Amino acid sequence: MQNARELTNVGASTNEKQGCFDSTNVDPGPHPPHTRTSQEILKELGVDPTSGLSNERAAQLLAENGLNRLKPPKKASKLKLLLRQVTNAMNVILVAAVLTSFGTRDWIAAGVIAALIILNVSVGFTQEWKAEKVLAALESVGSPVATVIRYDRNAAKKKEKTVEGKAKNIPSQDVVVGDIILIKIGDVVPADARVIDGHLSNLECDEALLTGESLPVAKTSEPLQDADCPVGDRTNMVYSGSQVTKGRARCVVTTTGMKTELGKIAEALDKKQATKAEGWQLMVYRLKISLGLANTTPLQITLNKLAYWLLIVAILLALIVVSSTGFRKIPPSIATYAVAAAVSLLPESLTSVTNLTLAVACRQMAARNALIRRMDAIETLGGVHNICSDKTGTITLGRMVLKKAWIPVKAAFVPHGARSDYDTVKGQMYVVESGSEYVRFYYSSFRSLMHEFDSPFYPRGVIRAAASPDILSPEEERDEEESDDVTADDIIRIESLEPGFQEMVHAAALNNMASVHKGKEGAGWEAVGDPTEIALQVFAHKAGRGKPHLTASRRRPHHAGPGDSLVRIVSRASANIQARQLETPLNRVHTAQSDGPPAIDIDGHYEMLVEHPFDSTIKRMSTVWQFNSEYTQGEQDDYDLVVYIKGAVERILERCTHVGIGDNKIPLTEEGKEHIIQRMDSIAAEGLRVLCLAGKHIPHSMKATIKSIPRDELESDCCFLGLAGIYDPPRPESHDAVMEALRAGIVVRMLTGDHSATATSIARSVGILNDTHGPNAVMTGKQFDNLTEGEIDAIPELPVVLSRCSPETKTRMVDALHRRGQKTVMTGDGVNDSPALKRADVGVAMGLNGSDVAKGASDIVLADDNFSTIVRAIRKGRSIFQNFTKALVYLLSGNVAEIVVIMVGLAIRRDGIAIYPVAPVAALWINTICAGPPAFALGVEPTARDVMDMSPKQYQSIFTLSWYMDTIGYGILIGAQALANFVIVQYGTGNGVADISVRCNDHLMGRIPECEVVFRARGTAFATLQLLLMTHAITCKNLTRSIFHMNLLDNTLLLWSAGCLALTTFPILYVPAINDRVFQLSGLTWQWGLVVGQLVLYLIVAELYKLSKRAYARRRKSAAEKAQEAKNSRKFHVAYTIDV
Repeated sequence: MQNARELTNVGASTNEKQGCFDSTNVDPGPHPPHTRTSQEILKELGVDPTSGLSNERAAQLLAENGLNRLKPPKKASKLKLLLRQVTNAMNVILVAAVLTSFGTRDWIAAGVIAALIILNVSVGFTQEWKAEKVLAALESVGSPVATVIRYDRNAAKKKEKTVEGKAKNIPSQDVVVGDIILIKIGDVVPADARVIDGHLSNLECDEALLTGESLPVAKTSEPLQDADCPVGDRTNMVYSGSQVTKGRARCVVTTTGMKTELGKIAEALDKKQATKAEGWQLMVYRLKISLGLANTTPLQITLNKLAYWLLIVAILLALIVVSSTGFRKIPPSIATYAVAAAVSLLPESLTSVTNLTLAVACRQMAARNALIRRMDAIETLGGVHNICSDKTGTITLGRMVLKKAWIPVKAAFVPHGARSDYDTVKGQMYVVESGSEYVRFYYSSFRSLMHEFDSPFYPRGVIRAAASPDILSPEEERDEEESDDVTADDIIRIESLEPGFQEMVHAAALNNMASVHKGKEGAGWEAVGDPTEIALQVFAHKAGRGKPHLTASRRRPHHAGPGDSLVRIVSRASANIQARQLETPLNRVHTAQSDGPPAIDIDGHYEMLVEHPFDSTIKRMSTVWQFNSEYTQGEQDDYDLVVYIKGAVERILERCTHVGIGDNKIPLTEEGKEHIIQRMDSIAAEGLRVLCLAGKHIPHSMKATIKSIPRDELESDCCFLGLAGIYDPPRPESHDAVMEALRAGIVVRMLTGDHSATATSIARSVGILNDTHGPNAVMTGKQFDNLTEGEIDAIPELPVVLSRCSPETKTRMVDALHRRGQKTVMTGDGVNDSPALKRADVGVAMGLNGSDVAKGASDIVLADDNFSTIVRAIRKGRSIFQNFTKALVYLLSGNVAEIVVIMVGLAIRRDGIAIYPVAPVAALWINTICAGPPAFALGVEPTARDVMDMSPKQYQSIFTLSWYMDTIGYGILIGAQALANFVIVQYGTGNGVADISVRCNDHLMGRIPECEVVFRARGTAFATLQLLLMTHAITCKNLTRSIFHMNLLDNTLLLWSAGCLALTTFPILYVPAINDRVFQLSGLTWQWGLVVGQLVLYLIVAELYKLSKRAYARRRKSAAEKAQEAKNSRKFHVAYTIDV
């Protein structure tokens, strides 16, 4: 008679023959895999968990469905990038100008413009190609090798019986639906799979990259009831790309490739935001995309709009010039004049200045740990209204630390040799300072120590006894942690721990498989093991009782008596005082005891006899230890064995009968358990994960049989020792970074896969959430997803904390912000962040702990994973915005000045032919060579101090009323001054029209007698125009501050570029052939007085204009302050009010 397994095998073979195997994926339908039993799924797939698929069937499925891999990302094409640069709106216009110049045989102008096009294209192409050479993101996530169970069907037929499947390693891309995979600690899951009942052993998986959950998820095999529960709550499933941190299991693959949760995210990355436009509106939308006016960055849209408007105006100007001839017998000089008028309006150097400015900003940001993948994303950052950030590893450290410990004792300090009474009602709360906080304060003057030990694993930190067991507010905690009194009475000394607290520390250190060690030179402290156990081990090290110290065998002379087990040493706090007094760092000897962690002297060491690993079904772990004395040889029997257990609070309390392990222990009553549960709830309400520690003594005589004692019996009749509150702490810089963002009017929103209590606690601690927020400030992802778009848009303020988020939730949040007309940054490190990273205006990925998928979808990658780097990038973005405004004022006001000179110059004519005041080559020289370097120098101006004191509204558009006034006003002024000097020389000192010849417009003719006065007038206008523009560049350094109150030395590039270009005026005026044949002008004599006079007049007018702008700004500020005073009782959003 066949056994059950054999029957299943026969069924599997039959199913394969009949073709009823679902060869694609398990159909989720109304009953997805996590809601069904593993046996139902195995039956549907026709596979046995012990034999797996046959090799033949697996090969057939692989051929039908393809490889188990994600769709490869599109690779960057050099040709595509080059075409994108060539077809840039400004470059297209310049190409038209080159063709026109060739048509009029103006070879010099054509050559100069062509060289400028080559510069624009080469700079832009080089920067974009560097950005696109990021590794193919989606191909690098996943497991390269998988272990599956397969059998040979032909061998099974020959033996006419079931053949046992064999484990074999295959490439993960060869895994198919129905495969039985074996996973163990350290493995990366190759595909989405259902855990098989009866084949699970303490499995935990790190799914942070998918869900944002900071802790590994303990897996189960029982079906779940909720079909719509988030991915992070589907504990009976394992997901592609997640890593096994503990245990092992056998699972059946349910989905592969692009149908996995990882594949769904990858697919979402390829989906572009859909438009609701139809008919003609859709055609217009597509036309805008082709012209670069939609579906691109705000900066590119702005520059393209500017280019098209200037093109239209330039064509009109050219027509006006040509029309001056009546469209009859148009001479080549007038055609050249028309081209000069059109080209003079175009800021030819704008594209190269933009690319070079952004390239410099990219290098500066890279030096500050921000890698820019798309250059114009920097400018976009300046105008964002929101930062939508992940929590784990972004705002927080991504490492678990023990924050608080609660002991059921009445006092934290007792006389030497005494023990506090036990009390479950009030107890004693201890607050533990993190290592990075410890180093920042106590060794702030020693940079090398801060760099080396700035880690959550740093095994030093102040432990304080709270005056009240109640939970402190985040503000009170910060005040407590930042206290500079290292001699305070509430600091726990490691040499005099209260016995109850010491017993809990021993339980945390010994019942623990994690280790803490110093990394390589400069790498700080590192840890290995389960995140929870690491937190407990670091805590024990801070208390001077780390596991290595308690378990290390030591042989040394010791003269203390048997009753004096602790030898008093200089405490950590005392050592700190000495160090600060001497202003020198503590001397550290490179030994296991003194190199880093504080430690007490003990008279022996502990030896582990039994270990029962953590079991997710009973949620606890236990170990048995023997103490071996170092100076009482042969008297080990005098010491009882000690059993330590830890785990979930409810499960540990079930095993406890007493409170405390000392001689004065008291019975644990039901009322006492209720008190402990209440204390657990109060700690958990702060967002901490609460663990319970317990222990008991057993006679040494049981050592011989200790390993045979059943686990349930060994872990019974224990004594409650205390509670430990563990969490993933915020980065030290996060709070200040959030405050600076709020000061700038930017709302910071936390979107995380973690639990609501934890997310809320972290949000409050860093300032994202406070009491001014409304009832919708905190929501779960499920609540948000259940709302329609209309309901979301009806919410007055979108939530600032979204917990248990799915990838779709984050994308919906970005879309909701866009519907409100707000720009947003999405920061994140996980695969789950990728769709929103791509959909956001600026996607920012973490470089250290981020997935390659997130990096590939982002615009900016942070090399240090530091949230404050985001704010620095925004500050730089705002600086770039301001600098672009200055550069555009300078460039376009210069263009306006040239147009004034050229167009008004149409009135200067002889025999119906206009004589231009400035030759086309001279106009092109000023418009390209002279305009570019100063504009670039303005683009790299240092960041202003008040750049973060303005709201995002002020960074939305460059083209404001003030900008138009500056550009047009300065342009008309400079043009009028240059034209005035031309008229003075031509008409005031010459004979006017009598000294004009139609041949004066012909280039390469050289100086001829009838053009002597015209050439000198042109020289005067050229010198005036060029020197005024160089002075104007320095004026544009600050558009409101007086030139006499600027710090001119903070931008020496501007001084050098303006000064050197001003000096080029002289060789152009006085070098033969260059002056008369190329620039069609001659040198000056007394006319320099006119030039200097115009420079003085310009400075006077510019200073008066700036004075009027400052006066107007003061009046507006005064009116705004009065309006603010009238609204003091109004409740403002946290983004605009900061507690002082």
